[in-house]
Amino acid sequence: MADIYPYLVFENAKEAMAYYAEQFDADIVARRPLTKAQVDSYGLELTDLDETTAYGEFTIAGQTFICSDAMMAMPQTSSLVSILLDFADDNVAAADFFDHLAASDDQRVTLPFSPQPAGGQAGQIVDRYGITWLISAGFVKHE
Repeated sequence: MADIYPYLVFENAKEAMAYYAEQFDADIVARRPLTKAQVDSYGLELTDLDETTAYGEFTIAGQTFICSDAMMAMPQTSSLVSILLDFADDNVAAADFFDHLAASDDQRVTLPFSPQPAGGQAGQIVDRYGITWLISAGFVKHE
């Protein structure tokens, strides 16, 4: 069985990781800057390698996310993919997490946390980077 991890690409992943730590209570697991050889191979003109991210890893609510800087072009936001963060049947934890995010001007609520026709409860926000997050409890059927 394979694992799946959201891989997020940012103009500045170091800055994005700090945002997720502050707003989403993310724990930063690792961050490695680009090496001089990587900068040269991408044809980038960078002077401060410590501000770059070749590999970043953080967790939100126990789930692992991987990220890096965009190396070849500016990252594009898309509504084709959303991140579903499901708290199993823990409605209180899901509602508390959603309310924490919704209380900040750094996120935009697009669906208030409420009961859903498919079952469970869910709410949706869009973060500073245009990433859509669906926060739920009882929405995904755990076997």
